[in-house]
Amino acid sequence: MRFFLILLIMLTLNMTGLALAGDTPARAKGMEENATVVIAGDRIVGAPLVATFEMGDYKVPEGMYASINIDVEKKPEGKKPEIQTGYPQSRLLFSAPGTYELRFRLNQISKSSCGGVDSLLLLEKTEVLEILPAGGGQ
Repeated sequence: MRFFLILLIMLTLNMTGLALAGDTPARAKGMEENATVVIAGDRIVGAPLVATFEMGDYKVPEGMYASINIDVEKKPEGKKPEIQTGYPQSRLLFSAPGTYELRFRLNQISKSSCGGVDSLLLLEKTEVLEILPAGGGQ
């Protein structure tokens, strides 16, 4: 009977520990519900566009940082756009007119002192941009 009671206590403690470890606020939320990316500027060749990552009330916790990835999924023939990633704003510059499909990803990164890295996806969004030739003509 004593063995059964000890086993029951150990199982209860183990299950409680698992629930607590997996239920941190960021992990429970997954991608941030109010997160979005807003692209501002003239959508013409040579004009800079600014992509601003808006997170509503959410703030990246102290000791962690934001990592931005912007992937060019589709583009017209020619050179890829110049992309300078940053948080909360990234800069985009297009040198050729056409339709571009960009995938924006915002991750929250944390590092332990032991060298481990943890990444939490806060936002992933694909945007299609129509870039016009300089001078606005087609």
